Amino acid sequence: MSLRDVFVSEAKRIFSDVAIVLTIIGGVLLYSFLYPQPYAKESVSSLRVSVVDLDKSDLSRSIIFSLNATPQVDVVREDLSKRDALDALERTLVRAVVIIPAHFKRDLALGVSPTIAVGADSSYFLIFGSVLEGAMKAVLTEGTKVKVANLLKRQVPLSGAKEAYTPYSSRFINLFNPNNSYTQYVIPAVFILILQQTLLIGLGILGGGVNEQMRKGELGIYREASTLQIIFARVMIFGSIFFVHMLFYFGFSYENFHITHIANIEELLFLGVLFLLATLLFGIFLGALFNAREIATPVILFSSLPIIFSVGFIWPLEMIPSWIITLSEMLPVVPAIHGFLEMNQMGAHFVDIREYALILVAQIVVYGFLGYYYINRNRKKYE
Repeated sequence: MSLRDVFVSEAKRIFSDVAIVLTIIGGVLLYSFLYPQPYAKESVSSLRVSVVDLDKSDLSRSIIFSLNATPQVDVVREDLSKRDALDALERTLVRAVVIIPAHFKRDLALGVSPTIAVGADSSYFLIFGSVLEGAMKAVLTEGTKVKVANLLKRQVPLSGAKEAYTPYSSRFINLFNPNNSYTQYVIPAVFILILQQTLLIGLGILGGGVNEQMRKGELGIYREASTLQIIFARVMIFGSIFFVHMLFYFGFSYENFHITHIANIEELLFLGVLFLLATLLFGIFLGALFNAREIATPVILFSSLPIIFSVGFIWPLEMIPSWIITLSEMLPVVPAIHGFLEMNQMGAHFVDIREYALILVAQIVVYGFLGYYYINRNRKKYE
């Protein structure tokens, strides 16, 4: 049987299967627009906060004004008591509570360090961190004014008072993510995972469906075509589709969501081809293992969350057991994510990420052999 006949037959099988088409075309395109939407604002801001002012001084009012001026916080309530504020928090009318204690201004003037209480639901750590950051900015700003004023009362020159309270200044430079954007942090890695998982589902559905068909004695082209012809046809069809998807993600999607991409295009595409080949052969191998087409989708979807945590950009690699890291490196997406992020977001060259490329090459060899072996075994089993 000619390679052309095998290619045409596999293409008809793939594009006539609604589940495969929806997954490898519709799913990839849909995810490219839907997934980034929760991160569109890029950072947490304008959180509703209630303030309980027990001091009733000009300083406490100034703190409330400064607090409301921070981008993280929006003061929407000024409750008369702690109980009222906590009740509003429980009813989710506000996201946090800030309590300014009585005698706050007096204690500062006497050199006593008063405590401003900040309460928020710490199960939402992004909300808690943002409220805490906004409150610290406001309190430290106003506290500085008071301490500098006290030094001036002691006849300390203004320049000396500033130097005494702030002997040094801090300058923060955020590497690789200047705006502290969740879009820059999450989307580049997840896009690569989407490419792998949708490709694996499509190949898994195809492989499981073929196994079902062969069990019924309906061999079709699989009676005459060679295993290498079948593998080559699937690699070419799925690879062509997902190469276009990869270009779409790294091109249009990155531009659309203003994601940094500074990699050399030739090096990026070379790593992308290695990633696609490793994923294609891994998917062909998995498809040969599935006894039914319905198995592919739940198995691969349920694996997505463990995979994304094992990569190390959400949870530090140092906190993950070494055996999990080793196991995760058997998946093409893990070295691919590290390689793409270092090249595209951090400016690394291909020579800097060659270890990830070598892992992908090893996967191509191993999964190519396993895919060939199991497809060949299944064909002999059902002939």
